Amino acid sequence: MDLAEFGFSFLILISVWNRYTSTTSVMPVETSWMVRLNMVLLFLVAIEPFLFDVLVGSSLSSAVGTAASEYYGLDIGGMNLILAYFTHLLASEERKLIPPELVGRYKTARNLLVVGAAVFLVSELPIFWSVEVEGVPLRIVLWMLSLPVVRIQKLVGGT
Repeated sequence: MDLAEFGFSFLILISVWNRYTSTTSVMPVETSWMVRLNMVLLFLVAIEPFLFDVLVGSSLSSAVGTAASEYYGLDIGGMNLILAYFTHLLASEERKLIPPELVGRYKTARNLLVVGAAVFLVSELPIFWSVEVEGVPLRIVLWMLSLPVVRIQKLVGGT
C-alpha cells in the first residue's frame, strides 16, 4: 500500500473515530446493546485498511476485486449505520442528552450517515458492479460521489 492509499484509509478511520467520540462522549451510560455495537464497529474499523488494500491492489475484473469491493461496501455501510444509530440516540429529544438547539444538527448528521450507509449498502447489488462508467464499475463511482457528504454535513452545521 503506498502512502496516498494509506492516507485515504487513515482519513476514513479518523472520520469514524471523530464521529464516534463526539457522539459517545455525551452518552451517560453504555447499555449492553451499545457495547456490542461498539465491538462490531471496532471490527469494521479494524478491517477497513485491509479491505481497501485488497481492493486497490487487485484487478477490478478479478474475483478477488469483486469480492473486495463487496466486503468494502458492506464495511463502510455498516460503520455508517452504527454511527447513525449512536447519533440517533443522542438526537432523541425524549432523552434530553444534548441542548435543544443542537438536536437539529445531530438529526442532520444522523440523516447524512443513513444516506451514506444506503449508498454503500445499495451499491452492493450486482447491477452496480456490472454497469460501468468509463471502465469503472458504477459501485465505485457511487462511492466516490458520496465523499462530499462529509463536507456537506460540515457546511450545513452537522457535527
